[in-house]
Amino acid sequence: MAAGSEAAAELQEEATCAICLDLFRSPVMLDCGHNFCRACIDLCWARAAEAPSCPQCRRALPGRSLRPNRQLGNIAAGLRRLGRPAAPRQDKVKAERQKIASEFKQLQQYLVEQECQLMARLGEVERQIETRVKENADKLSKRIFHLDGLIREKEESQLSGCEFPQDTGNILSRCEKGKFQQKEWMSHDLEKAPGVCSEKPPELEETARKLQDASTSALGEEVEESQGLYTKVNVTLDPDTAQSRLILSEDRKRVMQGATQQHQPDNPERFDPWPCVLGCEGFDSGRPCWEVEVGCGSRWAVGVALESVRRKGPIDMNPVGGIWAVGRYKEKFHALTSPTSTPFFPSMVPRRVRVCVNHAEGRVTFVNADNEAAIFTFLQATFSGKRIYPWLWVGKGSQLKL
Repeated sequence: MAAGSEAAAELQEEATCAICLDLFRSPVMLDCGHNFCRACIDLCWARAAEAPSCPQCRRALPGRSLRPNRQLGNIAAGLRRLGRPAAPRQDKVKAERQKIASEFKQLQQYLVEQECQLMARLGEVERQIETRVKENADKLSKRIFHLDGLIREKEESQLSGCEFPQDTGNILSRCEKGKFQQKEWMSHDLEKAPGVCSEKPPELEETARKLQDASTSALGEEVEESQGLYTKVNVTLDPDTAQSRLILSEDRKRVMQGATQQHQPDNPERFDPWPCVLGCEGFDSGRPCWEVEVGCGSRWAVGVALESVRRKGPIDMNPVGGIWAVGRYKEKFHALTSPTSTPFFPSMVPRRVRVCVNHAEGRVTFVNADNEAAIFTFLQATFSGKRIYPWLWVGKGSQLKL
């Protein structure tokens, strides 16, 4: 049964136009051997500024030769007829899927709440540890400063023939004792901290150990705040750039691909025919970041694009074309690099992708927001000094949410 479903899926993919991403209608074959809907290739060539070429392999086709592929058209028509009887079963499967998704969402919400409570408790313990470390460090610094003064006094007394103060040894002893006391308070306070069990988790012991090492090895140095933080920004989608098949929600936060073309004005900003859309907000400086929910569907790409990115006809979805993005096509994940894409293999399939832009350094980083694992980083991007916008490619069956 599984093999039959896989074969049917492969057959449907072979009968799908690469431009409209739908089953062929009146397919024609180009001289390079690739097939497209007659209306799609005519529209694509009509809007192309340069000589006609194949949208898939980019081979130049000055003769514009098109040969009807009736056999492929018959296969697409048959698949379309089979899809209609399968609709009731698909509705049942869809309802069951929604039920399962709802139950898992409730479970996920419960786990998130538990995680927040535990992290809050751990954060309070860490703050207490940090406060005590600073207090002990200040005390030890004062003792060392006092000892340093006694040493200088001894040196001066030797020069003048005076005796060394008798309590220097006691001072040394007290300073050494202070060091050991600094180490002893940590485990004692952790055992009595509110909300923490007496059996300390290994993570907490590791935190205490790191703080202890920092306090003893970096005594007298101030703790610097971490640099390079990104600023979370609120972004929405620009309906004037959305390809006519794309459907945007009223709040312009969600986008999906519809079954048919919508009646939209053919303005210069709109993508056509590729199913792309830009964000309303552009950035020419700073370190903005935002997240995109990608869990619904297996055909998507997210990233950033130059304001001058090509909108009409075939586009290069890579840095050469002014786009820095990562995406998924079925079961494969790729960074859209140039000249060819770079595959990556996430340890956890991302449901939310965080896009982080360092405009000054020309760097775009993608992070799996579910487990904070890095996905891919574009280095030395060429948008320095230019305005860039959030960019989405929405394949058939996918839905993205900002």
